[in-house]
Amino acid sequence: MSSKLTIKNSKTQFGLVSRMNHLFTAIIVFALIGIGLYMHDIEDPVLKETFYDLHKSMGIALFGLMLVRLFWLKISPNPPQHSHNKLEHILAHSVKGTLYLTMLIMPVLGWVVANSDGAEVSFFNLFSLPNIVSESESLHDITKEIHESIAFVILALIGLHIAGALKHHFVYKDNTLQRMFGKVKNED
Repeated sequence: MSSKLTIKNSKTQFGLVSRMNHLFTAIIVFALIGIGLYMHDIEDPVLKETFYDLHKSMGIALFGLMLVRLFWLKISPNPPQHSHNKLEHILAHSVKGTLYLTMLIMPVLGWVVANSDGAEVSFFNLFSLPNIVSESESLHDITKEIHESIAFVILALIGLHIAGALKHHFVYKDNTLQRMFGKVKNED
């Protein structure tokens, strides 16, 4: 196996920008889900607000990473997908596309949830986003329910994404998983 540090994606591997974006996105998504599940049960109001603020800040970070990812795809397209049949190809693209869409929608929904509850959305106390909706109990209840439900959809999509990568690695024994880590099998 060879490993070459490149910024951009190539035809055989993901570049440093894509790999770092993937890593940070995964860390943030898992942290957001964990914090999201935990913060509801906190009784101390100061600690609870701290976790809510952290959750909102990380949501903004996720949205920013997703915008960078979409912009980067225009500059440096991903390597071709290793599909073993048409159904796998469609499934992989559907999972990835739905995952991207949900990770863009979730921060916006969270923003609406916070604003409709009368709360502001700030990014680690560095700046605050403008309110996009007025305080509304009914809107808050609906968007909060949707926000929470989509979190479980994201977990299911991540499970499918990981299962697909592991199938490529252990069943097909191709370099799908390695190229995300910047390692490519010598293809001589």
